[in-house]
Amino acid sequence: MRRFPLFSASLLAALLIAGAAAAQSIKLEPTFMDLGRMKQMDQKTFTVKITNVGAGLLNISDVHADCGCTVPELKVKSLKAGESTDMTIHFDTKNFAGEVHKNVNISSNDPDRPKIEFPITVFVKAILAVNPAAERIGFPKALFGEAATRDVTFTAPEQVLKIEAGASQKGLFGVKVTNNADGDPHKSVLTVTRPAKLEPGQHQDVVRVTTNVPERPSVDIDVRAWIAMELSATPDVVNFRYQPTFEQDVKIAAANPPLDFKVLRAEIDLPEVKFQIVETVPKQETHIKLTGKPIDKGDPRAVAAQGRISGTLKVYTNLKSVPVIEVPVSYMIRP
Repeated sequence: MRRFPLFSASLLAALLIAGAAAAQSIKLEPTFMDLGRMKQMDQKTFTVKITNVGAGLLNISDVHADCGCTVPELKVKSLKAGESTDMTIHFDTKNFAGEVHKNVNISSNDPDRPKIEFPITVFVKAILAVNPAAERIGFPKALFGEAATRDVTFTAPEQVLKIEAGASQKGLFGVKVTNNADGDPHKSVLTVTRPAKLEPGQHQDVVRVTTNVPERPSVDIDVRAWIAMELSATPDVVNFRYQPTFEQDVKIAAANPPLDFKVLRAEIDLPEVKFQIVETVPKQETHIKLTGKPIDKGDPRAVAAQGRISGTLKVYTNLKSVPVIEVPVSYMIRP
């Protein structure tokens, strides 16, 4: 039986130290950046020196910031022992106000620090503060016929503020401006109204606000809303395309169950498509099961429609708010 020599503790430690010295190691100079005080909408660019202080080849796999206001750029991503390169960082105060903290994240093959952060701090002196800072507002999902409002507050700490705004660009939302809000000449409020008549579906629009602040003469507020009917069909369009046989469930569902609704009847103007009404979950969901097969390509209807057949499934309910739901149905016939 062979015997292997035992390593002493001191020899093992020496080997570990030697292994660590042979590995690549990343070093940043400086290790953080304090940009001090900046004016809102100002920009600043600076560099950070990156050095490989180890013996192995340092490979930097990723450099990114935690928001679009900070843009790092690194052209050289492989460094031999002792080599250095500069990472350029561009910082934009955009619409920030007050104390701001951001990070640039660096990933490499440094075994001790595979991921490190480069912190950036700055105090932004506000010219025009907008709340919400993202300059967008979203109305929660609501039923057709419900109106709601959302406010956007503008503050100009160093001057008397005046803003103006007309209708939203698509005319979907109502707009009202209040200057000297709460008796404060530095504060204005934009009130955006989601009207009760807004049609079902997901909507996006923009309200352009003009100001008397020279550095920010205009601000675009993104507005989004989602309107649902008490009852809706899924899918809201059925297209069988070139399928040789038809099989599709159309789900009639309540937006906010339970809802005391009934599907009274249904009809479709395509004789080749049959349907069956199945109440799957009372006061919540009913299925219209569509089946059938396409007409022959020589059928007069197919010839007249050039092989593109379309019709409408109509579903009648007991709800006054949604008395009928219409679902387009179509298919195509191979020549």
